[in-house]
Order: sequence, then structure tokens, then C-alpha cells
Amino acid sequence: MNILLHQEIDVTVVAIRPWGLEVEAQDGTQGLIDKTKDPAWRSSDRVAIVGDILHAVVIDDERDPIRLSALDVDLNIARMKRSAKDC
Repeated sequence: MNILLHQEIDVTVVAIRPWGLEVEAQDGTQGLIDKTKDPAWRSSDRVAIVGDILHAVVIDDERDPIRLSALDVDLNIARMKRSAKDC
């Protein structure tokens, strides 16, 4: 699977680091959700644990691991960009 910029995917948390969450897509693609792009970090919500599945959007597909965001604002921006591209 070729994961592209602004694509929405479900990822599984495989490790928790001080700087964010290491995640993996179903196809084995490795990713990183910076702690500032994790909605739980910004609020008092329960933080992610290993094994959790998060819905995220690709915000940088040129880095290794790819960078993702689980924030609603970034998901909405990606949706707008994809719909503008389809016009």
C-alpha cells in the first residue's frame, strides 16, 4: 500500500515515547504521531496505550517514518484539500 499525503488511515499504537506515539498501519507502514498531534495530549482525556487503534491523517509522507495527526482540525483540512483536488 502506498500511503499518500492527506490520506486517512487507521493505525495501531505500537509504542509510546516522550515525544509521541509510534504507530503502524495495517500494511506494516511505520508512522509517528507527535504528542502535539494527539488529541489526548491536549486535554485531560485518557492517553493512548499500546494496541489502541487511532484514526489519523498523513501530514508528511516524505519522512521515514511517515508523520500523522489524529487531530480533527488536521483531518478536516485534509478532507478539504482532497475535495478541492477532485474538482
